[in-house]
Parts: sequence; structure tokens; C-alpha cells
Amino acid sequence: MGLRRLSVLVPLAFFLVVWTLTTHGKFSNSGDEPHYLMVAESLVSDGDLDVANNYRNGDGRWFGNETLEPGPHARTTLDGRVWSTHDVGLPIVLVPVYAAATRASVLLPDSWLERIRQPRGLFAYSLVSLSLVVLTATGLGLLVNAFSRHASSARAALVVLVVGLSPPVLSHAFLVFPETVAFFIVCSVVWLAMRPDSELTRWRVSMVVAAIGLMPWLHRKYSFLVFGLVFLLAARHTGWFRRQRPGLLGLVALLVLLPQAILHAWTLQSWGTLGGPQMVDTLPFAPANALRGGLGLLFDRERGLVAYAPVYLLLPACWALWWKEYRTWLVPIATLFLPMTVFSVWSAGFSPAARYLVPLVPLAAAPVAQALRYGAIRIAALGIVIFQAAIIVVVWRYPRTLWPKEEATNDALASIPWIGHVYERLLPSILTGDSIAWGVTVLVVLAAASAALVWRARRSGVEGA
Repeated sequence: MGLRRLSVLVPLAFFLVVWTLTTHGKFSNSGDEPHYLMVAESLVSDGDLDVANNYRNGDGRWFGNETLEPGPHARTTLDGRVWSTHDVGLPIVLVPVYAAATRASVLLPDSWLERIRQPRGLFAYSLVSLSLVVLTATGLGLLVNAFSRHASSARAALVVLVVGLSPPVLSHAFLVFPETVAFFIVCSVVWLAMRPDSELTRWRVSMVVAAIGLMPWLHRKYSFLVFGLVFLLAARHTGWFRRQRPGLLGLVALLVLLPQAILHAWTLQSWGTLGGPQMVDTLPFAPANALRGGLGLLFDRERGLVAYAPVYLLLPACWALWWKEYRTWLVPIATLFLPMTVFSVWSAGFSPAARYLVPLVPLAAAPVAQALRYGAIRIAALGIVIFQAAIIVVVWRYPRTLWPKEEATNDALASIPWIGHVYERLLPSILTGDSIAWGVTVLVVLAAASAALVWRARRSGVEGA
């Protein structure tokens, strides 16, 4: 099957699975989501960022949450306005879709809404949610194209489909979180990074770099990731950048630095701190907890990456096999992963597992399609993908199992007979206080197993190499 067709079929399959998943059992319009939407409502109805009147007037009715209270999600600026404590980039991006969805929903007859069993506000919210699914699916299409540059189209499509249908991509694609937009931007970076120099144009580079530069407006946790992504592009296309005129290089620097400078200057003027409203009282970072946070992000039974997506257990071996080609990719990965390990809420609050790692998935998965050339990797992948498929079926049928209860349990794994329960018990619940030593043990065992797999893969040879 041709690359062009696969680049369409993979996103389409992903969209259909996630769309049908969202029709039953998920938590709608909760956590941070409605507060991002309230900012969008303020922009649409008032043309400003002051959400005091919007909360007071019950404007949450536009997206199905008329009793929404600001709580810790809004506070007063230095000049007396009430602004959201969340960054404004996501609401700004969503304004066109949000305005169309909420205002169009008013025009729908009640009989139609009764037929689809949705109140008017939640119908509008579902349209916003679907737009994010489309954006994620488009990013996956870019990944199919990117990965096929160094592997067969079929393998590239298979890797992207498994990645897309597995948490954390699957579990965040429909949520109003900045990770969804950030995921798409990183997909575009990977797409550009894997193209040959001959296919680069000033327009393509400028558009991708502009998107990178705006990422801190989605959430300031991406402030370091910005530089990591630009470093990756420069490392992958050093020759191309060297051949460009100083004017283009100056434009690239401007596109990266100016949005951050404006954001921090505006923040300082509004909140009296460079860190934004969530850092007015204290810095929410604890460097001493870096090990706990890192192990938790990866291995926690409820909030860790591999708890819901065991396919990522293959990453160490895949990276080791293609270390020379992909070692520079660790720079952008580190610029987001390391700050999140020391964040005081590494578990990301009320959201599905591994929320902070969503934008890193396209970078982390880059060498996998190539690694599948090794027979040993294919054999190992087959067993893990079967297990992953069982998890996907469970979370598709029961979407609420994606949200941890913070009770040292994983309902998705517990629903899979025997192997799911065994796997669940092997993982530590770092969030609820299990020993860090347990997490370190899991890390050591994984490293040893990966080393054995790499040794076996190298002995088995590379197909088509």
C-alpha cells in the first residue's frame, strides 16, 4: 500500500477509534478543561481575558458546566483584573472552533439533541473535543510520512498506529489540554527533521520554527523544550542552515526568542513575577524529588507511562540499536522530561496517565520503525503489542479506566485476566507511597532485559540492511 494512502488511513482509523471512545463513559469537561474554555468564552463574548463576570454569570453553560466555580483556576492580577491561572495560548488557538461550536449549538432543535442524548452545552464541548482529535490525527499523518523516510511505509504506519491508539496519545487526544496542540507541533518538528536537506524550504522551516516559538504560550513548561526542538532541527540540518543567508538565521532566532520575551515581559507586568500566576506564592519545584518524579512518570502503577502503554518498554532497546543516529534527539526529550520530574505535581492532577509526556512521544518513537528490521525486536514487539491491544480494548470499552483513582490500583490492567493483574502488581505505586527502591529495581530489570534484547537483535541481524 502506498505511503500517501497510509498517511490518510492511519489518521482516519485513529479518528474513528477515538471518536467512538468519546461517545461513552469518559469524564467530560472536567479538571482544567472547563477553565481553559472559560477563557475562550471571555475572548468570544467580551474580547478580554477577565473571567470574573463569566464565572459570575454562569457562562459555563455554553460548554455544559453552568455551575463552574473559579476556585484556584483564577486569581486577581496586579491591576485588579481576574485572569485565569492557566496560560492563554490554548484558548486563543481554540477560539474559532469554540465560537462556531457554542453559537451553532444554539441553533440545533431540541429534538436533535434528545436523539444524540446530549445537552446543548456538552454538544458544543464535544465539537471542540473532536477538533482536537482531528489535530492529533493530522499529527499522526505527519509521523507516518516522517518515519517512512527511514523504514518501509508499512512499518512506519504500524508504529504510528500503535503509538496513536495507545496512551498517552489516545487518552489525551480528545481533552482540552495544551499537550494536544503541543503534540501536533512536535509531530511537525519530527516531520521536518526527518526530511532531506533538498526538501527543506525557507517557508517550511519558518512555519515550523514559528510554531515552536509559540509553545510557551500554550504552557510555560515548554520554555526549555523550545530550545531543545530548535537544537534538533539545527543538528539534523546543519549543512542547510550553514548555506542560508544571515537574514534567515536572524528570522529563526527572532521567531524563537521574541514570543518568549513578550510572554515573560507581559507576565511580569501582570503578575509581578516571570513565572506566572502559579508561581506568585512559591516555586512549585522540588529538585530533591527528581528521582521519585522520574520513576513515577515512567513506572507508576497509576500515573506512569508503561502502566497503560507497555509498548514503550521496547524503547530502550530500539534507542540502543540506533543510538548513533538518534542520540541528539535526547536533548529535546530531556528539556521537558527533567523539569517535569521536579515539578511538585508530576502526576498532573485529574488527568489520564503520563500527561506531561504526550509531546515527547513523536521524539521517543522515532527509531522504532527502523529497529523493527531486527528479527528479535519484531518477536518481542509482537507479544507486547498483543498485550497493548488488550489494554486498548479495555479502555475503549471503559474510558473512565484511563483516569487513575489514586488508590494504588489500575482498573484497566485489573480488567485483563491474569497477565494484567500480574503486570499491575509488578509496578510500584509511587504516587501513593511505595518505595523508590521498587521503582529503581524495575528500571534496572528493564535495562538488563533491553541489553539482552539488543545483544540478541544484533546477532539475528538486520533485514534489508
